[in-house]
Amino acid sequence: MMFERTFAFLGYQFARLQFSSDIDTPQPMTDFFRGAQNVLIAMPIGYQEAACAGDALRKFRDRLTHLNLTVIHTSTRATSLIDFPKCEVIRMDPADLNKFSLPTTSILRRIFTRPYDVAVDFNLDFVLYTAYICKASHAKVRVGFAHAASDLFFNVQLNLNKQRTPKAIYEAFASCLAMF
Repeated sequence: MMFERTFAFLGYQFARLQFSSDIDTPQPMTDFFRGAQNVLIAMPIGYQEAACAGDALRKFRDRLTHLNLTVIHTSTRATSLIDFPKCEVIRMDPADLNKFSLPTTSILRRIFTRPYDVAVDFNLDFVLYTAYICKASHAKVRVGFAHAASDLFFNVQLNLNKQRTPKAIYEAFASCLAMF
C-alpha cells in the first residue's frame, strides 16, 4: 500500500514512454459514433456509477443497435448494457492489473479480439488502466473526461460539471455522444 502511488506513477511514466510516438491525426467530429462498427466502453469502477452510466447509454439504444459493443466492467453485477444485441462484457479482476496499475497482457488479448473505431472511458476520475486500454485500442476516437493526465490517452475530452450527480453527468455524457 505504501508504494502503490509510486508504482502507479511509474506505470503512468511507462505509458507516456510507450505512447510517445503515437501521434493522433485530426478526425472529423461528425458521425464518429454513428459511423462506427466496434465500440469499446470502459465502465466506471464503482458499481453504482457503472449502473448510472449503463442506464444513460441505454436511452440511446435504438441509435446504437448497429454497433458491436465490448464493455469492460470490474463488477460481478450486470448493468443494463448487457442486453444490447451485440454486446460482449469482459470482466476485470484485480489480478488483471500489474503492480504499476496497468492491464496485463492476458486481459489485453481478451479485449483486443477486434479493432475498435471508438473507445469510451466512463470513469469520472482518471483511472490509469482504463485510460491505457482506450489508448492501446488504437481507436481513431477515444473519449474520456477531462483531467490533467487525459491528453495522452484521449483525443476527445468532455469537461462536464462534476458538481452534479453522477446520474446527471452520465446522462449529459451520453447525450453528447449521441450528437455524433
